[in-house]
Amino acid sequence: MHPSYKNKRINNYMENKNQLFSIMEPKNELKKSIIGKIKVLEMRKTLKKVVLSSFISLVSITSVVIFVINIINDASKSGLSQYLSLIFSDGKLIATYWQTYVMSVVESLPIIPIVIVVVSISIFIWSLNKFLESIKNTKSVFYKI
Repeated sequence: MHPSYKNKRINNYMENKNQLFSIMEPKNELKKSIIGKIKVLEMRKTLKKVVLSSFISLVSITSVVIFVINIINDASKSGLSQYLSLIFSDGKLIATYWQTYVMSVVESLPIIPIVIVVVSISIFIWSLNKFLESIKNTKSVFYKI
């Protein structure tokens, strides 16, 4: 193959490639429309994340408050404060029978509401993290506009 023929083929290929890509380039109005739709979809997605995470945060913090009140009521009904006051009044007796004392305190604890409060606090922290991430992303989406 002759070198000039090879160069001619390469030049011909490059011209065809440039013509092909110039045909494939979208018009300016179409480009703006596509970018606008992408921005709207990003905003909508970010707004959904913000609303969902704030709703989950609100529900979890509400459940924490409700169950903390429930724990306080259950602890006062179960006599937990009387068991705990024994520590200060009769420490020698507790030192002698500490295993029985610990079992009595554990039995009088409202375990299920405590577990629910711990889980609710964990969910609140997680959703608050997601909310703050969404807010950060929302700011970046607003700055792009």
